Amino acid sequence: MVMGKFISLNTRGISNYQKQRTIYTWCRKQKADVIFLQETHSTEKNETQWKREWGAPFYCSHGASNARGVAILIRNNFDCVMVEQKLADAHGRFLILKVLLKGKQTLLVNVYGPNRDNELVTFYPSLLQTIEDNDFDTIENVIMGGDFNCPLNPTVDKRGGNLFPRQSVINTIEELQSELDLHDIWRIKNPTMRSYTWSQSEPQIFSRLDYWLISNSLTDNVCTGI
Repeated sequence: MVMGKFISLNTRGISNYQKQRTIYTWCRKQKADVIFLQETHSTEKNETQWKREWGAPFYCSHGASNARGVAILIRNNFDCVMVEQKLADAHGRFLILKVLLKGKQTLLVNVYGPNRDNELVTFYPSLLQTIEDNDFDTIENVIMGGDFNCPLNPTVDKRGGNLFPRQSVINTIEELQSELDLHDIWRIKNPTMRSYTWSQSEPQIFSRLDYWLISNSLTDNVCTGI
């Protein structure tokens, strides 16, 4: 059973009205049912306007007007999601929705990891602790996506720059995966493919920093488009 089309995008800020409209238009053209956005730069001040512009269910965790922020957007008339509980990080680093997705209790977790390793190694254990403290770890179906700011396997997830694994960060993400039984579904479906979600030109570096980590119970529901 396909549970809907999910997409994820680091917007690098949509506080600019024209860019926001461009991103919203792009999202609609993808015909996605659920959209994870990172680095939205949303604030309480602009939340009402952004929701009105989207015109459909819109949930956010605020950062600042020039940093952080994540949001989960749901396609208008997609009646297969019923939100039961929302938990937003005070710093705009994650957003958790406990939902009924096609009748099955599911946890949606949108992540925007910090840039620095010393912050990442505390961020992921803190996220796991938050999930456990709210008894969300008892939910069988988890869909976690977003910008994790670390290549999990530099051998295949990075080209150029330092190829040594950032092991301390990787360990915390793998612990999160282990405790919640989450799997890097794109890598499972594409075991040898190289594809990158972030790049810079000087020096030339390519990395896969964005992931969909999903419960093993959902693996068979994933078909195309990943």
